[in-house]
Amino acid sequence: MKFCCIGWMSAAVLLSGCFRQSAPERLVTANSVADAVSNRVEVQAIELPGQPFAAVPKEFAEMPKLTQLQLRGATGVANLAGLEQLKGLTLLDLSETKLATMPKEVFSLSALETFYFTDNGLKELPAEIGQLAALKYLNLDRNGLTKLPDEIGKLPELRWLRLNKNALTALPATLAEAKKLQRIYLEKNQFTAVPECLKEMPLLEDVALDGNPIETIPDWFTKLPKVRQVNLDGTKITKLPDDLSGWRRLQILSLTRCKLSDEEQDRIRAALPQAHIAF
Repeated sequence: MKFCCIGWMSAAVLLSGCFRQSAPERLVTANSVADAVSNRVEVQAIELPGQPFAAVPKEFAEMPKLTQLQLRGATGVANLAGLEQLKGLTLLDLSETKLATMPKEVFSLSALETFYFTDNGLKELPAEIGQLAALKYLNLDRNGLTKLPDEIGKLPELRWLRLNKNALTALPATLAEAKKLQRIYLEKNQFTAVPECLKEMPLLEDVALDGNPIETIPDWFTKLPKVRQVNLDGTKITKLPDDLSGWRRLQILSLTRCKLSDEEQDRIRAALPQAHIAF
């Protein structure tokens, strides 16, 4: 029988260069179903990456301290009945499980704060996503999403939204209701314009739009009060707005593979002497 008290590495990822928090708690972690069941009273995290997982064992609901379930790359995942009984879950990873649809049981996890559902070929995000009122971090990278439901704006605690490498052309206007959003990553989608809903997000710090066919940057984008990092690599822009004074907090601006003239590059450097700029 084997147990460890080292929490899942994703907790560290959430801390590195992102939200300033204290060191992650060292959790009592099980690395097999058998280990978890044998220590059901104390186990806090279950990590089963790449392991067979055909169903949620009924014993999981008998684990009073369980807060994290990591099934990244688990094989044979099909029936997640019983997942809804894990009311204490704050972190769930269902990435790389070949689940083309999001299991309905997820939407009953009212305490869920961190949810990974990457690399699954998800084509449609259910409207029920809006039921996860405690959600702070949502990662849907590398799926097949072409649009998001309006209910995405019903996540009042959302801080971090990852949508890299999907097929999105727009974001719903309702996302502007997520007033606490600080980081949004939209790399390699199909946006032809900076999503208008970002204009209403006063706490936004990091924005990644690289690899999208965006041709112009609106004036309002440079007036977001707390933006510190902007990635526009590989977009089609040839010029930034005339007034860049609103980016007084900007630390990093990435413009590689953009067709900016030498004169425009010089102007941007002069306007943003405090920022690290990559051309």
